[in-house]
Amino acid sequence: MARTIQEIKKTMTDRFMADQTLRSAYGITEENATWDNTFSTVSIENTLIYTVAACAYALEVMFDAFRHEVDERINANIVPTVRWYYSSALAFQYGDRLVYDPEKYQFRYPVYDASKQLVKYVAVKDRGGSIQILASGDKGGFPVPLTEDALSAFKSYMNSIKIAGVILSIHSMKADDIRINAIITVDPMVINTAGIRLSDGSKPVINAINRYLNHIEYGGNFNKTKLVDAIQNVEGVIDVELGECKAKAATAADYNVIKNNNYTALSGCFMANGLETSLTYVV
Repeated sequence: MARTIQEIKKTMTDRFMADQTLRSAYGITEENATWDNTFSTVSIENTLIYTVAACAYALEVMFDAFRHEVDERINANIVPTVRWYYSSALAFQYGDRLVYDPEKYQFRYPVYDASKQLVKYVAVKDRGGSIQILASGDKGGFPVPLTEDALSAFKSYMNSIKIAGVILSIHSMKADDIRINAIITVDPMVINTAGIRLSDGSKPVINAINRYLNHIEYGGNFNKTKLVDAIQNVEGVIDVELGECKAKAATAADYNVIKNNNYTALSGCFMANGLETSLTYVV
């Protein structure tokens, strides 16, 4: 933002009065001397500095106008990055129509309304020839699939704003099921062999597993090592022997064994199944 002429002039006069060579040349000896009580408003020095300040002000105003024009041109161009698709997906407003902005050459909503933004979880992956987008709504702090109508509207929205020629693969599905088998050695003074905490009747290991799964970033990976760490951090757990872990997408018929250390959910999120029977507690 351009400074005023007076602000520019004061910067110059302050530097002038702080320069010992100039003070000596003008015979200024008083330490508290200021520009205003040293030079007349009609002096040559005052006139020259004001003229230079006015020219500097005009340049700063021109630079501001140029910067504004450049910013407008930048904003008018879509940068088709993964992050752009991610932000655009979250901006979807259910029930609102897009309007075309001829100045920015893109579609947008005429009115911003956060209450209509149903998509709360998004994962975007560049597949080379296409962009994969996983999207979910929210219920009680957990991802839930979009309704058929909402998903249809969301697909139409994304295809309207996307870059020409880009193929979008958009899905919204129930969480992938994970079955975890483990033998957990516990301190019998804290947790019994049914996995119940003696002090409050809760099931801390199951709670820790669910908490770990719920905190995996949407579109992220289930990691066996981090799962074991989450269980071992439970008070009363002495050791964990992780057994076979299986997973399946909501649309799949059978579970597949997770052979490697990581598993990426087809839906973008995870839900544990059968923990009451798949966890064994020993002392």
